[in-house]
Amino acid sequence: MSAEPLQFGRVALRGGLLTVIAQGIKIVVQFLSVIVLARLLIPEDFGLVASVSPIVAFVALFQNLGLQQAVVQRKEISQRQLNQVFWMSAFAGLASTAVVVALSPVVASYYGDARMVGITIGAGLPLFLGSLAAMPLSLMNRHLQFGQLAINDVVTAIAGFATAAVAAYAGMGYWSLVLGPAASAVVGLLAAWRVARFRPDKPVLKIDRDIMSFGANLTGFNLVNFFSRNLDNILIGKFSGAVELGYYDRAYKLLLFPLQNINQPLTRLMIPLLSRIQDDKKRFRDIYMQTNWVLAAVTVPAIAALTLTSEQVVGILFGDRWLPVAPIFAWLGIAGLIQPISSTTGWIFICQDRTKTMFRWGIYSSITTVVAFIVGLHWGAVGVAAAYAISGYVLRVPVLAVLVHRVGPVTAMDVLLVQGLFIVSALLAWLAYWWLPLSLIARSDFLAVILAVVLNYAFAFVLMLLLPQSRSALSAIWSKVASNIR
Repeated sequence: MSAEPLQFGRVALRGGLLTVIAQGIKIVVQFLSVIVLARLLIPEDFGLVASVSPIVAFVALFQNLGLQQAVVQRKEISQRQLNQVFWMSAFAGLASTAVVVALSPVVASYYGDARMVGITIGAGLPLFLGSLAAMPLSLMNRHLQFGQLAINDVVTAIAGFATAAVAAYAGMGYWSLVLGPAASAVVGLLAAWRVARFRPDKPVLKIDRDIMSFGANLTGFNLVNFFSRNLDNILIGKFSGAVELGYYDRAYKLLLFPLQNINQPLTRLMIPLLSRIQDDKKRFRDIYMQTNWVLAAVTVPAIAALTLTSEQVVGILFGDRWLPVAPIFAWLGIAGLIQPISSTTGWIFICQDRTKTMFRWGIYSSITTVVAFIVGLHWGAVGVAAAYAISGYVLRVPVLAVLVHRVGPVTAMDVLLVQGLFIVSALLAWLAYWWLPLSLIARSDFLAVILAVVLNYAFAFVLMLLLPQSRSALSAIWSKVASNIR
């Protein structure tokens, strides 16, 4: 074995372990936040802040113009280009905050609630802080400083949760949900620059065309993808009210939001690593597929188990007053079965500088998702969640697989095989669960959830051992881990 692959394996393993540890802590903090804040606040509090979140999220798409990923993906980048990226990101962040502040009266008028002015302004202030932290964070990512990135993630998550919990306990209501992200942004900025080796030169407002083109296409994808991520909140908040939006928000935060928290740091790990081997197509495909098999094996059975026992999970975590969340949670869980793998296809586009193709995919995905939201809105929040789940299987996954195949080196069969195996394992586990004696399931909500988890992981593991592709991927991962540990 050559020195370079060995070093690559060690870096990947170390980065992966640090990322897993950090994400494990963040997920625990996230679950604690969901549970604790649900106990301290009322559904209307969550609905008020969730009504503003899509507007802030939309403006945040222009926070750094996709330039952070460009810094990571480039094979070579000069100090002059870094300085250009820093100042362009800083000015974009400042402009984003100014736009949110200016929009606050419009938001309040749209929802017919004067409280939205202060909520919108408070939610927009962290945008500028985030743009100032973008450069040191992207350089840490480029230089594979995964340990420092993991520490930053954990510290900011804890700071945000602690601030929100203390504010909620003090009776600040919906303001606690605004103060939490603000505290995270402040701590994240200080933590990033504490270890930054980069120091900006004099301000500039120009940037190289190739970097700007990469960032523009990525921003375009994020822009159209925004609608598939946030229009559901806007529609439910407008036509079904803050209370039903509060139920939808809790279901989303409990299931799909943690999935995003897994994908985001994993993306930060994989993009710099895959970018370094973007010209070695066979190796690129092997590492991508091995990572996806492991990711799916860890996440999808858990999603399937939580979906199967949605009423028990909601009752245990939130209490009986939140039981209307259960059917929403179940439909989002069905949608979540395909999301861990679908979300990683962005690595293929970004690492191979195909963000233009990624932008076009985003347009199609967003259109189909928006149509699904509008169709499902007739049945309220449950209908929106159901329409989103069904349209994902019918309209988006097949098209995404074909598009990935055209870009290569990963094939459509590669993507669909991973998706298919874990969907089949979930269905088998669900059938086995309902064959269990009712007295056993009804004995305890905790026992019901534990049985569902055991069944889903057991069926997934058996099917992975039976399928040659997944068995080979597991064997390769195990060999690499054992070799690097030795």
